[in-house]
Amino acid sequence: MAARRDYFAALNALLREVGSGLPRLIIDLDRLDHNIEWLRQLQIAERVRIVAKSLPSPRLLDYIFDKLGEQRLMVFHLPFLLQLTEAFPRADILMGKPIPVAAMRRFYTDRTVNAFDDFRQLQWLVDSNARLLQIVELANELNLRISVSIELDIGMHRGGIANRRDLGVMLDTIRAHQDVLRLSGFMGYDAHVPKAPLPGSVHRAAARAQQHYGDFLEFALTGFADLEEHEWCVNGAGSPTIAMHGDESPLNDYSVGSALVKPASFDLPTLAELEPAAWIASPVLKRSQGVHIPFVTRLPAPGRDTIFIYGGNWMATPDSPPGLKQSKTYGVSSNQQMFTVPAGSGIAVDDHVFLRPTQSEAVLLQFGDLMIVRGDTLLDNWPVLENAGFPAHAAAND
Repeated sequence: MAARRDYFAALNALLREVGSGLPRLIIDLDRLDHNIEWLRQLQIAERVRIVAKSLPSPRLLDYIFDKLGEQRLMVFHLPFLLQLTEAFPRADILMGKPIPVAAMRRFYTDRTVNAFDDFRQLQWLVDSNARLLQIVELANELNLRISVSIELDIGMHRGGIANRRDLGVMLDTIRAHQDVLRLSGFMGYDAHVPKAPLPGSVHRAAARAQQHYGDFLEFALTGFADLEEHEWCVNGAGSPTIAMHGDESPLNDYSVGSALVKPASFDLPTLAELEPAAWIASPVLKRSQGVHIPFVTRLPAPGRDTIFIYGGNWMATPDSPPGLKQSKTYGVSSNQQMFTVPAGSGIAVDDHVFLRPTQSEAVLLQFGDLMIVRGDTLLDNWPVLENAGFPAHAAAND
């Protein structure tokens, strides 16, 4: 407990000295390094793919790539894709969800022309034969050959191909249009596995998901091996399950992102060795004695005081100072959120509260540059990806 208190006291002192007076998102490089080293010790470490939406900063991604020695990315958002193909022209990119063909067209018409080879380095994800046929039309329109990977439903039931018959239809379509399509691989997400409801059922759920994946892969290799121009990318896993994959997994490509900064939603047994590495720090604007609620004559929280912070209503849980709590009675605010603290808490105006994000995607985009620290030292400020609908210059050309 003392070490935890000292940890946040050092961060608070640093922010009071060099902070902007605004809410900041802090990345602790010592803890990030610990988590990367944990990842490097896994059996499948050499085939890891970093999920960009969970770590949405080119400098942060570059730091991780340097530690891992590879540049494999999973991308979910067109604006991110445009920026990342420019920032990492050597990267191997798999799209993590199917996106509308209109957005795909934007990529081909708006992207910066550089060394990035979209045919060999980019896999578009497809979840249905109807979408695949749309991509055929796009490829013909743009006179391109496009690489596609097929989304498989291995138990999560969030879309994707759920049976061999539908998979066969899609593979037949690819075979019939090999002049404009290339099958680059498959993707099956298993984030449902840690949520298996019965005691002891998590590992059974993992085995079933991997068996489903293996069955799909066997079907494809048996009847459609002629489509394998190169080794297929067989992608799956994710932060919740990456430690559950080993020699018996059918995968050769493993996604991970959030685990490296370990938001609160990733406090899972499979990730117990990892350390939280991301914090929201927000200045205290006001402190008052007691807890005063409009229209409530009797105070509900004796022995507690009130603080209001700069901003609020983030996807995050209170972490420091000890005893920091949200006030459900008062309600939340994105402008000045109310918290309560023990009356004996030493937190004062211009000190900082620390909240732990429940997820990293979206949250890391809300504070401008990431504040990069090691110990009690500010090392740098790393910009995050722009989240615009599409580039401004493209809008001007419409």
